[in-house]
Amino acid sequence: MKKILVILLAFATMNCFAQKDPEAKKVLDKAANKVQSYKNISIDFDYLFENLAEEKSETYSGNLIIKGNKFRMDVDQTTTFCDGKCRWVYLSESNEVTISPIELSDDDAPEEKFLSDPMSLYTVYRDGFKYLLNDDETIGGKTMHVVELAPENIKKPYFKIRYWFTQDYILYQIKCFQKDGTRYTLTLSKFDVNQKIDESQLNFDAKKYPGVEVIDMRD
Repeated sequence: MKKILVILLAFATMNCFAQKDPEAKKVLDKAANKVQSYKNISIDFDYLFENLAEEKSETYSGNLIIKGNKFRMDVDQTTTFCDGKCRWVYLSESNEVTISPIELSDDDAPEEKFLSDPMSLYTVYRDGFKYLLNDDETIGGKTMHVVELAPENIKKPYFKIRYWFTQDYILYQIKCFQKDGTRYTLTLSKFDVNQKIDESQLNFDAKKYPGVEVIDMRD
């Protein structure tokens, strides 16, 4: 019964998005243009996964550093390095790293795109989405712009993405609603820009991980 209700809610939500709201686009454009103007970004975040049908949830904390087309992401026991073309995923528990080329697809869910291109959080709305500006919400004493996106292709596994932006257009939170009743929420707890960054932090160096097993998936 829960799953049926979730599916009905998904289709009801998609029907609410009749167009691309110009006021929503203004907010999205300002946020995207602002973040793309920085030389580098350092973010601390919390990631929440919820399974409504099974009443389960998991929370992880992480850090993300972005400079140009490079980034480094630390979440739990996993560190991901990316140079824009390939991705190195290091698992500390097993001391192994998997190297694979980045293969982005329009069919990727937002959380999948995030793992290969974190900046996609800010730009995904530009192609294949309708959007709507909701009423402002107050979180932690701060007033937030709230924008909702819905995919134009109803075959996507998710039916809605909700954004919360501060009044100066800094992303605070994003939540993805999946048709199967799962939810993904990313909350930015710290946001620093134009900091002094050691370039070596963004590159995987096998010398720093003695005995590491390398699994190379590149051709």
